[in-house]
Amino acid sequence: MDDSVGTRLRRLREGCGMSLSELARASGVGKGTISELENDRRGARLDTLFALTTALGAPLGALVSGSGVATQPVTGASVSATLLDRWTVGATLVETYRATLTTDRQESPAHARGIEETVTVIRGRIRVGPTGSEQELGAGESLRYSGDVPHRFEALDDTSDVILLMHYPPRTGSEEGPLAHDR
Repeated sequence: MDDSVGTRLRRLREGCGMSLSELARASGVGKGTISELENDRRGARLDTLFALTTALGAPLGALVSGSGVATQPVTGASVSATLLDRWTVGATLVETYRATLTTDRQESPAHARGIEETVTVIRGRIRVGPTGSEQELGAGESLRYSGDVPHRFEALDDTSDVILLMHYPPRTGSEEGPLAHDR
């Protein structure tokens, strides 16, 4: 079975009954870009994948192929992240990523309602959290914050390594789009 990001994106979009144009409008990602992604003609940045999964009501891991140390990382302005594992606690999906941050600032737009993030610093010092309320953390320190508001990541010293937990809340029937816990 083809497990590329493009194949997963097309399957997820079609499963939601969305056209390319509808997904482009909902995500703010250009229709041509989505088409190129679905046809594996271009790679996607982390911010693009988050915009698409937010519009589709799915976790980031629905588009990230595989999990574990052999998996290719997805990258953003400051973050390079690799999916390590995913599991369900009650009705909440949790995805674990190992990420490296650089000193470039990563501006993340709000994710879907109810998503929370927990960042634990493994090496280095970082600034992270909701925009305007960021906190500085060092090795061994953690912060859990709402991911459904704009937030930032950046290393303060060269590069830093972190573990990022994405906590996806259960979806109710009144919300649009499936939260693809088992994809």
